Amino acid sequence: MRAFYVEAPGKYGVIDRPVPEIGEEEVLVKVECAAICHSDLDKLSGARKHLNIYPTIAGHEFAGTISKVGSKVVGLKEGDKVTCECMTPCGHCRACDLGMGESCKNYTEIGFMRDGAFAEYCAVPVRNCHQFTKMSMEQASLCEPVGNGVAICEKANIQTTDTVVIIGPGPIGLYAMLCARLRHPSRIIMVGTRYNRLKYAEGIADALINIREEDAAKRIMEITEGKGADVVLMCAATTAACELAMEIAGNNCRIIIEGCPSDDPVSVNFSNFIAKQWTIRGSASANARQFREVIGLVEGGYLDPMKFVTHILPLEEIEKGFEILKARNQDAVKILIKP
Repeated sequence: MRAFYVEAPGKYGVIDRPVPEIGEEEVLVKVECAAICHSDLDKLSGARKHLNIYPTIAGHEFAGTISKVGSKVVGLKEGDKVTCECMTPCGHCRACDLGMGESCKNYTEIGFMRDGAFAEYCAVPVRNCHQFTKMSMEQASLCEPVGNGVAICEKANIQTTDTVVIIGPGPIGLYAMLCARLRHPSRIIMVGTRYNRLKYAEGIADALINIREEDAAKRIMEITEGKGADVVLMCAATTAACELAMEIAGNNCRIIIEGCPSDDPVSVNFSNFIAKQWTIRGSASANARQFREVIGLVEGGYLDPMKFVTHILPLEEIEKGFEILKARNQDAVKILIKP
């Protein structure tokens, strides 16, 4: 089969690889569509060393058709269409026992620690597979990033009276915006640095702020009449984003930090933290229940993840997709790959 194989940081390409063997509790998925995530760029560069094992096939956002099932697989069969979670909890640690597999310390991750989906076939643990019937394969391949949006909004406990500020109009920030809108907050404010990303929030967010053109904190305080944000969804993993989040946070604000922020230290004014009674939580992935929720939202017509897809490329041109994202000078948000 053809696969995008990462031998080591900086050494990668589309080559021929054997079709993977499957275990007794795994299925072989014929990958119909996969999506590029910014974290795939970290795979190529060698960043986040704790997450990556080499050599491996990259790709962790995907959907396809089951072509083979392991001997102990129940509930799924050949021909079923599935969208797949990328994180596989161990199932035995305390976090897993408490139903919080997304906090498992012994997890493996498809596309980072084991072979992924930028290939014609991918071996997937059956518990990572979620069957669907009404979505397109393109929509289904985006359930993982949308699931992150669902998880962020759930942790924020968004209420109808809330002002929600989203920092970072990348794919996760934009999907978080769609999920936040379904909770009917009083207003949504999107903050970013590039108009070619902010424009995708037009008509959904109530206000767009480009921090390169205006003082974001000042504008947010004007919009909220000095009260500040009730919820901040921090989807830009930078020190500046952390500092802005705390500058605009109002009383009882819930600040949700998505993904893996910079390792640079961030100063916290603990007087504000205590006096304003902030809650700060991290969010790194969606759990199985949230994944199923995404399927329901998409199949029910409440949310369409294709809204932010800007490019669809064949597997042989995947490196072009990476270059488009790295250049940051093209109108690119979400790029799909067709093996």
